[in-house]
Amino acid sequence: MERTDVYGFEMLQPEEIARVVKKERAMLVDLRGEESYREGHIRNAGNYPIAYIDEWSRDLPDQRSLILYCEHGNQSLLAARKLRKRPGKVYTVVGGYQAYQKHEKQGGMQE
Repeated sequence: MERTDVYGFEMLQPEEIARVVKKERAMLVDLRGEESYREGHIRNAGNYPIAYIDEWSRDLPDQRSLILYCEHGNQSLLAARKLRKRPGKVYTVVGGYQAYQKHEKQGGMQE
C-alpha cells in the first residue's frame, strides 16, 4: 500500500522537487508568512500563508499537483491533510524550506 493511499498525500525529499515540478507541472505553494517568503523561497513558488488556507484553497486550479512547504515541514503536513481530498496530487516537502536550503547549498535546485 502506497503512502498516498493511507494519508491522501505524498512526502517529497528536497531533491525530488524539480522532477515533480517538471513531470507534473506541479504548483509550488509556500505556506509561510509574507516576511519569510520575501526573505527567500523556492523559485516559482507562490506565497499562500497557511493562516488563510480556507480562502486561497478555493481558488486553486483543479487537477494540478501541489507541492506544499513551510519552514520545517510541520505546517505543510497539516495543510496537506486539509487539501488531500481536492482533485490533483498533493505533496509535502520533508523538512520544509530549511531542508531545501541545505539541499541547495549542496548543489541542488537553484532559487
